[in-house]
Amino acid sequence: MRNFRRTSHAEAWKVDGERLSQARIATYGCPNCAMRCGIAIHDDEGHESELDYENIGLLGPNLEIFDLPKVACLNYLCDDYGLDTMSSGVALSFYADAIDHGAVAGEFRFGDAEAAKRLLGQIAHRQGEAGQLLADGTLPAARRIGHGSEAYAMQVKGMEISAYNCKFIPGMALAFGVSPIGAHHKESWIITFELNSTSRDSYGPEKAQKVIDLQRIRTGLFECLISCRFPWVEINYGLEHYPAYFNLVTGLDWKLDDFWTVADRVYALMKLFWLREFPQTDRQLDYPPQVWFDPANADPDGPIAGKVLEYPKYDQLLQHYYDLRGYDRRGIPTRATLERLGLAEEALAAETFATLS
Repeated sequence: MRNFRRTSHAEAWKVDGERLSQARIATYGCPNCAMRCGIAIHDDEGHESELDYENIGLLGPNLEIFDLPKVACLNYLCDDYGLDTMSSGVALSFYADAIDHGAVAGEFRFGDAEAAKRLLGQIAHRQGEAGQLLADGTLPAARRIGHGSEAYAMQVKGMEISAYNCKFIPGMALAFGVSPIGAHHKESWIITFELNSTSRDSYGPEKAQKVIDLQRIRTGLFECLISCRFPWVEINYGLEHYPAYFNLVTGLDWKLDDFWTVADRVYALMKLFWLREFPQTDRQLDYPPQVWFDPANADPDGPIAGKVLEYPKYDQLLQHYYDLRGYDRRGIPTRATLERLGLAEEALAAETFATLS
């Protein structure tokens, strides 16, 4: 809600899953898929638009738009222009927020679907002041605007946050923070674990371990095998089947632990990429947006009224993650960790850019 400033709204039901299902005109999926996940509806201009949770959440309620066909039209335009639907929704909501706070002059307001349509066209073609400002994404826009707007630019490492508000969900905030590609939910979708547990507000090492476990599964297994994760997510299809299929195809004899090692190597290499490109890298790179720590941004009512992330506790949670991964306090893999992962040569190269402990 409203550039992640709120977490609920009385009209949210108008764009929920039930309304989407009622408006469904087609269902799409990958070839031969038995659990197709793409739901298409007609948008308010008559186009067929395929929707899911994230693009509805970020092009809808996060812009205070609660008309499903209008949200579908914004989604269709993003697809037509070749714009990412999630990043576009966050960029637009940030722009409306910055205008609200007087950080930049502009006519765009939350809830204005027609203006959002025009803005998407301007962004795609880099037209006008607003189009030029937002075309490179939320973080560059915030740096150009200034006036403290980077604190509520909802991104990590330059990638816009997907549709999960983590101001009171520490583990998911950590997952966004430590993702080496930026704030993407695909790598470690810990949010259901937190919401279904009795320790939603815990910043303990079990949260950091769960993030790592999910990174290993989702990146080391599904991403490296280029395999859909939905059978495991939705119907609890056993992970043990995936190495079995891999071995049948390759003639190898891999176990799940072998894939976990691959995942740890992938994450270590991506950390070294950041170190190479940005030698001054430190742990602040692994923090979510500052607005999630701001008591002034807490919900005034509802189930998490007054709740925000706690800075010292998040920093300790981040340190738990580093310790479990074998990284130093900057978040850089230690020499011992790199050698254990078979990356001794990369460890020597990395020492050109920073000293590994």
